[in-house]
This record gives sequence, C-alpha cells and structure tokens, in this order.
Amino acid sequence: MPRKRVIKIPKTAMVKCPHCGSRSRLEIPKDSIINSFECKKCGQKTITPIMKCCIICAFSGKKCAPSSIMEAKMKGLEIRY
Repeated sequence: MPRKRVIKIPKTAMVKCPHCGSRSRLEIPKDSIINSFECKKCGQKTITPIMKCCIICAFSGKKCAPSSIMEAKMKGLEIRY
C-alpha cells in the first residue's frame, strides 16, 4: 500500500525584518494569521505587504498554517502539526 503524502505545519518561523535584516522567531498560530510584527532590534513595525497573506509568508521561508492547510487540501495531502 503506498504511503500517504504528508504536509507538516511548522510551529515556529524565523522572520527577517525588512528594515534592519535582523531575525526574530515567531510562533505560527494554528488557526489564524499574523498581520504585523514589531522588530525587537530596530523597533520598526511591519505590516503584511499587498499580495501576501501574512507576515510569516512574506518575511520567512515558511508558510502560515492556513496557507499550508489550503495547499494540503488542494493536493490531497495529510496534515500534521
């Protein structure tokens, strides 16, 4: 029997500040998105850019939980947290 393909939802993401380049670890919520964050180093507040769904998708190499879940459903993948 073939193994079912799985998509793993990450728990955290390293978000890169677009102003100073420093990185901050953010928890990825399972049921919502993060629309803004304040950099711990430079203090600048960043909001989600147009055409991106959230801060995680825009400024890290990972996808937020809602985007990952939508992708899994479209591709028929099993979801794991």
